[in-house]
Amino acid sequence: MPFFNLLPMLVSSAFTVMGASQQQKVLKANAAWQRYESQLNFEYEKQKRLTAQTKLLSEQRAAGAASGVVVGTGSSLLAMQADMDEFENDMWFLEKGLFAEAKANDAELAGQISSTYFDAGTSLINSYSSYQQQEQLRESAELYGSGTQVGPSTVMSLSPRGIY
Repeated sequence: MPFFNLLPMLVSSAFTVMGASQQQKVLKANAAWQRYESQLNFEYEKQKRLTAQTKLLSEQRAAGAASGVVVGTGSSLLAMQADMDEFENDMWFLEKGLFAEAKANDAELAGQISSTYFDAGTSLINSYSSYQQQEQLRESAELYGSGTQVGPSTVMSLSPRGIY
């Protein structure tokens, strides 16, 4: 008889462990797709900014040449250098933003996996507790009786005024 009380707990525990494992796989797969999407967005933004910077430098050279100034010397060189410094700074922050986003996603993933394991552990403990409670009820029923036997205190008496 105790085996039949234990069997549902074991089945429930097995499903809990399998579910937690599957959920962990799904969380990791979602995190991998998020990293991939972030990398694609980074590369796209980087290419967009590189194209814009190339266009800016080309416009500066054309404007300088049209005005008769020797391009790449004096103030035109300083302006080009300032624009390149700003561009490199933007690229640095863009790359660090990708790194920070990846670390934040990794921390979130770790939290979600921990939560999954915590929920699975709670479920296992609840299953074990339920099993223990069933065992105590079974032992109590064996010791004191199940309460389903009809005895003198449970027989209803009939009287002319009704059932008491």
